[in-house]
Amino acid sequence: MKQKVRIIHLLVANLFLVSLLSSCFSTKQLAYFNNIKKDSTSVIEPSNIQTIISKNDILQIDISTPDPLITGRFSSTGASGKTEYLVDETGFIKLPYLGAVKAEGLNKKQLADFITDALLKSGYAKDPVVSVRVTNYFITMLGEVSRPGNIPVPNERITLPEALAAAGDLTPYGRRNDLLLIREINGKRIYRHIDLNKGEIFDPEIYYLQNQDRIYVYPSNSRAATVDRTGQYVSLFASIISLAIVIYVQFLK
Repeated sequence: MKQKVRIIHLLVANLFLVSLLSSCFSTKQLAYFNNIKKDSTSVIEPSNIQTIISKNDILQIDISTPDPLITGRFSSTGASGKTEYLVDETGFIKLPYLGAVKAEGLNKKQLADFITDALLKSGYAKDPVVSVRVTNYFITMLGEVSRPGNIPVPNERITLPEALAAAGDLTPYGRRNDLLLIREINGKRIYRHIDLNKGEIFDPEIYYLQNQDRIYVYPSNSRAATVDRTGQYVSLFASIISLAIVIYVQFLK
């Protein structure tokens, strides 16, 4: 009788081990915003984040004036005034009549104001209206997301949750408490670690992404276990032992 009890104890222990190995995740591990209080309210601060122009950006610059002939001189596509300029490796663009203009490090409004002032001072245009937009605005999602790759942003505005949604959300193996934001500004590369369960995610500098930001989602320990298969083999071995014990107990009856 004691031997049967001991065998049953071994069976229970093995079944517990199988259960422990097979349950890799908990609801809390998979959820976002765990640290936000239930039924709470927070003040939304206005965002003053401006897109900073960088090297290799492609800029669409529209220059219009009351005179269609003058407008056409600043456009390679006709009277609409729409044309694109590449910010070269020195940070400059080359505009008709104005020559090389420094664009890197400026936001769109600053560049538009500079071009407007330059046109007025040079006398090339009267009452010019200048607008600037970045046509190659995109975000890169890497790591444990369902659809890694570049995400185009036509309206030049995207939040971190929106970028995660566009990438198909994190996989079950993505670490919710450790994402890496890589951002390049004025020749410097900035690294920020983000915890989706902390209020810092709503910091405007993190919440609103910038052009060519890169987000890397680190894999969890469970991902490593699925790669080396060790955990799966242990689970299978434990299951076989449990089955053998059950058969052995039946023969002892």
